[in-house]
Amino acid sequence: MRRERILLWSLGSVALMVVGAFGPWVTALGILSISGNDVHKHGWYLAALALAGAIVVFARRTNVAGAVWAIVVGLAGTGLTYHDRHDITSLLGNAATTPAQQDFVNALVHVGWGLNVALFASVSLALSGLAWFFSEGERRPVLREEVRTPLGVTVTNVPTVPAGWYKDPNDDSQLRYWNGFGWTTQTAKPAS
Repeated sequence: MRRERILLWSLGSVALMVVGAFGPWVTALGILSISGNDVHKHGWYLAALALAGAIVVFARRTNVAGAVWAIVVGLAGTGLTYHDRHDITSLLGNAATTPAQQDFVNALVHVGWGLNVALFASVSLALSGLAWFFSEGERRPVLREEVRTPLGVTVTNVPTVPAGWYKDPNDDSQLRYWNGFGWTTQTAKPAS
């Protein structure tokens, strides 16, 4: 998977974290809802965490720090949302003494979609950070400034990537010729 797609995955997860932070965390009677911002203000913490994470992940998208921050923010969001979900389900579980009363309470009050979306998005962000380590970064041929040959002769600007046809860095659907020192204007369609 390419890093650009993983970056989009990470930013999409962050967007869902923010949506979940402001969505209903508890729903009663199907019409009354309480968001994460109403009681403990954890929704605000989650939204701030997600937005700060998005900024850092985007700013560090060219190196491993972006992946590390995606994992850290995703795990922090997962911990916060899982803790709140556990608290809510524990409160609902202790609200009744008999199974019939418990079924009645569960029919009236339950965890809202916002908390579930925030939890899912937090886990997704952490997974996108892990996927970052296994992704293909942008591969561009690199030139060395100076190379010593076995005879002790110093040669400058020796290509580290041999001349040949490679994926076009601007268009994945075609090939572009690398002459050993730079991209040429020659392009071709890959063989089927």
